[in-house]
Amino acid sequence: MAVATRVLVPDRTCTTRLDRREPPPCSGSSSVRIRLFLSRAYSSRRLAGRSTTDKLDKIARKGEQIFYVYDPALFLSYEETRRAVHAMVASMPLLAGFDVSTDNWASCAALDAVATAMRDRARRDDDEGLGGGRYHFFVELAMEVTLLYSEPKAVVRACADTVMQVAESGSADHQCSICMEGFENISAGPMAPVNLPCSHPFHTHCITVWLFKGHSCPVCRHDLRGLVSAPWSSRAHNLGAKYLAFR
Repeated sequence: MAVATRVLVPDRTCTTRLDRREPPPCSGSSSVRIRLFLSRAYSSRRLAGRSTTDKLDKIARKGEQIFYVYDPALFLSYEETRRAVHAMVASMPLLAGFDVSTDNWASCAALDAVATAMRDRARRDDDEGLGGGRYHFFVELAMEVTLLYSEPKAVVRACADTVMQVAESGSADHQCSICMEGFENISAGPMAPVNLPCSHPFHTHCITVWLFKGHSCPVCRHDLRGLVSAPWSSRAHNLGAKYLAFR
């Protein structure tokens, strides 16, 4: 994947409070009101390991939404509450188009803190025989989302999709010049062969790792810079005899 999402929610920016509680007997739903401040950045990891920030939102965008919880027993479970809060945040229109799955979070401490605060309040009431009421929570958090474009991965992917020349079995080119191992008869995965525009073939994994350290073909030093561009760039670049727009 040439574009990865990185999510950061600094702990100090996250607060959870109980706005209102309706003791039993009561009807209706509980609610969670979430106020989100979103900062976005678009960065690139270039060939040879150079990193740049392409675009940065100078002013955080704000969104607020109310979510309803019809079974207050959900708040008694830390795991259920944590999953529910994450689903609420991820569904906010402000985050449309971003993959904010928890695997992309640098730390989930903010989610943990929200779920713990809600669970502790619900459990305290339940232990005192006051369970079954309705809770109306307010959550405020600041989120920093960075889209990180990897030029090394994009170059290799573009070559695999566009440069179709394949080394013939038994030829001098039928081995990777980085690891010196031969090519298997496979078309996908880290050990699949890929040809650069200069026609030199390598294992996909080997040449990807190489391009994180260098910017040219390890055999002929053909310069590979400028072959592809980040998806948020309007430029198109020449790859061999073809023009590509990374997508």
